Amino acid sequence: MEYFKKMKFDEQTIEFYNENAQKYSSYSYEHEKGDLYQKFLNNLPRQGSILDAGCGAGWDTKFFLSNGYFVTAFDASIKLLEVVETHKNLEKIESDFLNFTCENIFDGIWASFSLQHLPKKDFKTALKLLNNSLSETGFFYIGIHEGNKEIRDSLGRYYSYYGESEISGIIQSLNLKILSLDKLESKSFDGKKINTMHLLIQKNK
Repeated sequence: MEYFKKMKFDEQTIEFYNENAQKYSSYSYEHEKGDLYQKFLNNLPRQGSILDAGCGAGWDTKFFLSNGYFVTAFDASIKLLEVVETHKNLEKIESDFLNFTCENIFDGIWASFSLQHLPKKDFKTALKLLNNSLSETGFFYIGIHEGNKEIRDSLGRYYSYYGESEISGIIQSLNLKILSLDKLESKSFDGKKINTMHLLIQKNK
């Protein structure tokens, strides 16, 4: 296993994932990700580099590796990182969004339902740090819950929900361009139906 440690954020959310890592790793999304994967990968070079930001149990990491990409995957939950399968083209890092820093490295960044665990006051800072990690020709995917609230769910996890205009404003303020925004209905790990937004983004040139 290859990972190094940086500091964590919301302890209650991290505690949930550490205590439920094995159960969570067997969970599968209700909606298909095939079209989302394809839309993202169509913009990346073959065998390019991808940052899986807030990788969870590594479902997306596994898909990218199986398609020949080099992946760096970080998560604030050490127990979730432990269930992510090792691979010669994978680097695992224990970190949160506010402490992960790189410079213009990745061809693509994939942040699937992970940034929403941040308080809204920290979202723009985290997005700016991730943007710094993206190459000048890179692309960015964000999956997030749609709404207008900050809550803890029934399992104690912290969530921030965003409206379309709110999330679009934050992204555009960082000189990023939204290429597409798709809305889907899904089901959360606690069994509740949720409305989700899926954004494909690139740097303005």
